[in-house]
Amino acid sequence: MNEPTSVERELTILESELRRLEAEYNQYFAGRLPRPPVETRRRVTGLVRQLDRQRLSNYAERFRFSTLQSRFQKSIELWDRGLRAREEGRPGPFGARPAATATPSPRRQPESKPDEGEKP
Repeated sequence: MNEPTSVERELTILESELRRLEAEYNQYFAGRLPRPPVETRRRVTGLVRQLDRQRLSNYAERFRFSTLQSRFQKSIELWDRGLRAREEGRPGPFGARPAATATPSPRRQPESKPDEGEKP
């Protein structure tokens, strides 16, 4: 059986660390963590930079790395928007959305029924 290369191991580590970072940001925006996961983000950024400097000769490894790299970059943009919105005190991409965004229609007044003694 083929043993995984060092690049494959590093890609697997990057993938698991990226999953952990996504989970920690989800917990932070849900209010379960007091601070954003700065240390985990720094570690994942270092892994991405390290793999970016290496020459990946295998097309499958290159594709897998570029997929992880683009997923990380999109997530960073989303998290930064959420952090900025939170600092500005407005709902961001993780803020609670109102249940009904349409303006409520005016309530109809119940039709008054004529009293039994009155004629219409």
